[in-house]
Amino acid sequence: TTLAAQVAIAIENARLYQAVRTQEAQLERDIAMAREVQLRLLPASAPEMANAEMAMRFLPARTIGGDLYDFVDYGPGRTAIVLGDVSGKAAPAALFAALVSGIMRSAAQHRPEPAAMLAQLNDAMQERKLESQYVTMLFALWNDESRTLQVANSGAVQPVFCHSEQSETVRAEGFPLGMFPDVSYDELTLATEPGDVVLFVSDGILDAENAEGEMYGSERLASILCSRREQPAQEIADAILSDVSRFQGEQERFDDETIIVLKVR
Repeated sequence: TTLAAQVAIAIENARLYQAVRTQEAQLERDIAMAREVQLRLLPASAPEMANAEMAMRFLPARTIGGDLYDFVDYGPGRTAIVLGDVSGKAAPAALFAALVSGIMRSAAQHRPEPAAMLAQLNDAMQERKLESQYVTMLFALWNDESRTLQVANSGAVQPVFCHSEQSETVRAEGFPLGMFPDVSYDELTLATEPGDVVLFVSDGILDAENAEGEMYGSERLASILCSRREQPAQEIADAILSDVSRFQGEQERFDDETIIVLKVR
């Protein structure tokens, strides 16, 4: 009788272990599929233009992440550059990012100006409001003919502009999407010249920490951007991502890292 009770416990534990392994395998397959879907929603390459070249890099902190980026055709010679960051991480953030991306793509059919686009997205998210969910987003419209960039921002990291080896922050600000109703956004226009570089990053770049708890920060970012301004956009993006990885060392990434480089020809 004593042996039978011990055997019964062992068999039950084995069954529970097998059930857990089966559930883990299913979860891994679901996450892999979610990552595949997320990557397919993100553009595989940047658009080609006569007077500018663009490059992007995306490195999620986990298998799937909450950063989103996009390039939207706004008609001849005009391209919208979108970089957003959903609050939270992993699957919930990725699902919400897909929702926001779909709303943005739908609204872009009418080609609103950047500030108007952010206001429309904010209104739409108020209708679909989720507790503690919000989105920071930078929406910029590049005019390839005039080499100008219209910028509106809803709480995302402000772009860095490198001009004649001098860097400056593009002071575009605004409330994150989904936090408050009836919000209006400011919009500014940046005039560029051949050789200028504009950099868009998510906060995972600036907030990257090393073993001493020191953050990468905006000064390091501006320095490496201007030091590499003569290189092609793809090499600039790679150099920034490599420098952030070198700075972090063995520290675990805790936030998604996204980079978009716009270099004026």
